[in-house]
Amino acid sequence: MYINYWKNAFDYKGTSSLINLIWCIVINIAVLVLIMVSGLFVPITWENTVVDIYYLVLLIMIIPTVSMAVRVVHSFIKK
Repeated sequence: MYINYWKNAFDYKGTSSLINLIWCIVINIAVLVLIMVSGLFVPITWENTVVDIYYLVLLIMIIPTVSMAVRVVHSFIKK
């Protein structure tokens, strides 16, 4: 499910379920929390790097999330 979330990042014409979207968002939040928690265990000189990685991952996650949200809307329209 989560691998398909990334594989279909640019598929705006398919359909997807709301449950899949919710699970992918929960997994994304968990990944972001892990990145931020890792900031507690790195030296202070690396803190800015961890924050930069956090924002980079967050920006990259926007693309497949929007794509999946569009597919969920398509699945509701087709019903």
